[in-house]
Amino acid sequence: MRDGTLLTERFYLHGLAVSAETYRAAAAKDKTLPKFRGQPAKLTGKNRVKPLHIHRVFVDSLLEKRNQREARKWLARKTGDQTARSLGRFKRENDATKFVEALYQAGAVEVIAPDIYRNKARDQFSDCLLVQLPKSAAKRKAIRKVCAQLRTRKLGAVQPDEDIGEGHLFLSLA
Repeated sequence: MRDGTLLTERFYLHGLAVSAETYRAAAAKDKTLPKFRGQPAKLTGKNRVKPLHIHRVFVDSLLEKRNQREARKWLARKTGDQTARSLGRFKRENDATKFVEALYQAGAVEVIAPDIYRNKARDQFSDCLLVQLPKSAAKRKAIRKVCAQLRTRKLGAVQPDEDIGEGHLFLSLA
């Protein structure tokens, strides 16, 4: 992971996953292969990385991006601004705006378009959202209910699938 946490350790020979012992034997015969010294990592029990940790590192990587905006402000056009904005699979900007407003109405603390990019015509696009969640269990549930529309309408997906105490929901809209 980005923070240096080992999630898994796998050994590959010519594109195929193999055991550490098989890799070690092959490396002894083929001097062009890097040597593996030591023992394979044991990622069981208390050493196993928790889904919440993985999710936090992923969200933090998105929050570090420079090309992000609060979604409501990003989707709102200033007078005279002709730049088109597109959020994932929403057909119209107005539909995307209504969805973001529904997230706020349900209790979202903030909705962020974390990775805005442009085409040659300078139109702006975002394929995901981060929804900062409140502590209230009722509001968190209400936000997830709004997000359930994404799957129903085939507009995207929500991560994590269930509440694990995360601070943000990741909405994939691509």
